[in-house]
Amino acid sequence: MVQGRIEKLRFIAEEMQIAFHLATNLTDPFFARTIARHILVRAENLIAHARGLRRPLRDAGFDTNAFHTAKEAYATEFEEYFKVARHKIGAHVQDFDFGKRIELWNDIEIVKLSYFVDGAREIYEGLAALTVPGYVPYAVPAELSDPKIVEILHQIQRSLDARTWVEMGTDSLAMARGNTSAVLNTTPVHARAGQLALIRRWIALQLELRGKLAAYPAIARLFKERIVTDIVSFCDCLVTRPVAADALQAMDGLNKLVQAENQSSAAIDDFVAASHFETDLAATRRVRDKIGAHLEIDEAETLPMLLADLNAFDLDKALAFYDRVAAAFNKQCFAVLFLRMYAADGARLYGVTMGHSAVKPFAGVAEPPPAAPPALPLINDEQEYAKNLRRWLDGDENQKGTARDFFWKAFMGSDSIEDIKETEHFGSGTRYHSHQFRKAHQFLLDALSDGLSDFDFKGVLDLVMSCRGGAPYPLSEVLVRCAPHAPVFRQYLICHVLGEIGSEPHESVSDFFDAQAHSPTWAVRLEAVMARYKSFIKNEGVFRTNHKGQTKVEHDALVASMTQAMSPDERLICLLGFASVHTGPLAGVFTTPFNSNYTALQAELEMLILPLLNDDDANSKVAMLKQLIQTHDYVGVSVHIAINLNSGENHPLYAALVDACCRGTIIAASNNQASRHLAISYVMKKDHRFAFEIAGPLADRNPDWIDAQILVAQILGEIVGAEADARKRVSSIRSAYKLSPMQEAALAAVETEVQNRVTRQEE
Repeated sequence: MVQGRIEKLRFIAEEMQIAFHLATNLTDPFFARTIARHILVRAENLIAHARGLRRPLRDAGFDTNAFHTAKEAYATEFEEYFKVARHKIGAHVQDFDFGKRIELWNDIEIVKLSYFVDGAREIYEGLAALTVPGYVPYAVPAELSDPKIVEILHQIQRSLDARTWVEMGTDSLAMARGNTSAVLNTTPVHARAGQLALIRRWIALQLELRGKLAAYPAIARLFKERIVTDIVSFCDCLVTRPVAADALQAMDGLNKLVQAENQSSAAIDDFVAASHFETDLAATRRVRDKIGAHLEIDEAETLPMLLADLNAFDLDKALAFYDRVAAAFNKQCFAVLFLRMYAADGARLYGVTMGHSAVKPFAGVAEPPPAAPPALPLINDEQEYAKNLRRWLDGDENQKGTARDFFWKAFMGSDSIEDIKETEHFGSGTRYHSHQFRKAHQFLLDALSDGLSDFDFKGVLDLVMSCRGGAPYPLSEVLVRCAPHAPVFRQYLICHVLGEIGSEPHESVSDFFDAQAHSPTWAVRLEAVMARYKSFIKNEGVFRTNHKGQTKVEHDALVASMTQAMSPDERLICLLGFASVHTGPLAGVFTTPFNSNYTALQAELEMLILPLLNDDDANSKVAMLKQLIQTHDYVGVSVHIAINLNSGENHPLYAALVDACCRGTIIAASNNQASRHLAISYVMKKDHRFAFEIAGPLADRNPDWIDAQILVAQILGEIVGAEADARKRVSSIRSAYKLSPMQEAALAAVETEVQNRVTRQEE
């Protein structure tokens, strides 16, 4: 009994020293304090075990007076400084006054922590004088003298110091970080969402550190303990725990607080109902209770037993569970308008300059403010253009963001090299426009004409798309000028981007559309017509909104002029594309003036499609068509038509419809149903990898939608070489969700398909 408790005391003291070593070599206050929370947890554990050791030592005849005095002095100091912090932001995340939470967080600093870390070691080493059997002299953990660990930590710190942007912070400690635009979480529902955003940050931070220090078992174990503890805290903050109202653990989860605001908590409740949430949480909580937030006090469970249980615990499975829970939180945030900002926590803010922070340092004193403001970007420098274009094409998300911000400023403010005049004729009047073609635009034109691969060419067009909201005219002019020498595929891409930009009036763009409308390639002709329609909707919609219903161009006349020379099949696809524009990114202020035209277009589409459906006696296909049209899902309409064509895949309309959906000519509405149908379009095209790229994120965003998870497994089951991933996905779904017999049969079919293919490959 005594030996087991002494062994646990040594383990606690060692972990506190390791955590302190990690925190002191990461000077970023938020990172350091996140790690240092483990010291608070283990300090409370040490007090509990030291108190539990006193009686058996005394009963065995040992003089425990000095030991008792030391541990109680330690406990008194802990009560004063860190007991509340341990409960509120260490072992749990509980409700607390916003300002007091910041104060507690700032109090986690090197001087106070060193007292408790050194004190834990002194309490343990004080047992040496008692010559207790089984006592092992304290040895400083090897991790504290390994220079490779320090170098890894310093590399992490250097990467943190190199950050040059400001981010949005919606968590409850955002005000305690530098270069963060913080929001206040004052109402109960906002406070809980802020706590969830905070725990999500902690878990991501600890996962990053664990990954970089995975070669060191004691450190990896420490972070495993912290991550498991924080996963449980996240779940308790999201879903109201079923305990007695007067229990210490009683706390309203986000689901209950959302309901108190007369909002639906279906995103959370449906996930809990569909999944094995309680079972998975209970398994994680058992580890958290025994070695995460606590260290099991029962002498029957020895330290080797506890460590064996921790090592056997499948962290990857727990993280997969956490990912689903976090996705349910995100979905709930998107479902409630006033919570949407919490889904954007950590987003980079552009146009905001970093400034001196008043954040309390973890160690030492705060750095003085910079002597001079940051240098302005070199928006006229050719080398800066080239460097930032490479960042955009090859960099990570932050590098792409930096490049996009640079080019936005360069497109708006670099030196003008040409003044382009545009004349707009309307009615009996004329209006003259002037546009600046700048040095940055010329660089982009040269880059597009300089032998780029198709992949990089498309990447440059993506840059144009990301900057189209600034000065669209010169960006469109860049594309029109490079188009004459571009091959057919690139002309198709240019048509698409010009339609998204919607520069009008723009004679050279209009001439380009006219030329491409006569291309021998159907995909190019269709994209040119779609681009013209998008530009019309955007510009005419703004005009009608600003001029109280006046019109410059009549909608139906324009549609007739663009489609009159088309074949029936071509016209059907074109009209489906037009209808999809009204539910795509332009929907809203741009499309509202055309509501009556859209309603007429829906009716015309239904009339054109009905003869293509060979319906049953119950008219189920017609009913499905009406439902899809009423839900504005034109990708779904296209899939429905293609599946029900008499000749199936051999019908010429089949491939044309599927291709139009996969190319984005028929735009998928921004809802889950349309995204699922888009994934199915790629399945019908037998492009399963692109189908997976759509279905995977769809399933991740909707952890409550079991059929979306199964669709991913089905797609993986069709990909040659992905057999192991398919089997893993099937196993994960079975483990995570409560399945109906039909859903289980669908998974079994995936397993059969995979096994049959493997057998054929082996023969």
